[in-house]
Amino acid sequence: MTRKKRRIFTLQEADALLPELEKRLKLLRTKKEAYSRTHDLLFMHELVCTAERTNGVLEEKDDLEDGIHALEGAIEDLAKDVETIFAMGCLLRNIEKGRVEFFGKHEGREVYFSWQLGEPHISHYRPFEGKVHERVPLSGKPATKSQK
Repeated sequence: MTRKKRRIFTLQEADALLPELEKRLKLLRTKKEAYSRTHDLLFMHELVCTAERTNGVLEEKDDLEDGIHALEGAIEDLAKDVETIFAMGCLLRNIEKGRVEFFGKHEGREVYFSWQLGEPHISHYRPFEGKVHERVPLSGKPATKSQK
């Protein structure tokens, strides 16, 4: 399997994507919350239906199967939204926090510029070998231009 070549961002290129990413992440979080609520409701409905069947109360037709199909469609929709974010060249690290990373170079080292929903611009990075949750504040120096 060949590994896809990673886009190398300058800090300015990554910052330029933030308005679009913010819009997409807010929509993705809204969809995920709706999916989670629907999933929980279907789970509870399935428990009730199972209890009714176990106790001899048989409904002619319940809407559980329709709900499951709708939930599967919602999963596919979420997957497309996530894939769209990855197609922009960045890495979606955490949907709930809205954390995104961009591969780049800072002070001559390979890093992941780290941005989180609600931040006005990229002000952190993660060392290339660092843990996913690690975020180090950027120094006052501008990021180096990437070589393409």
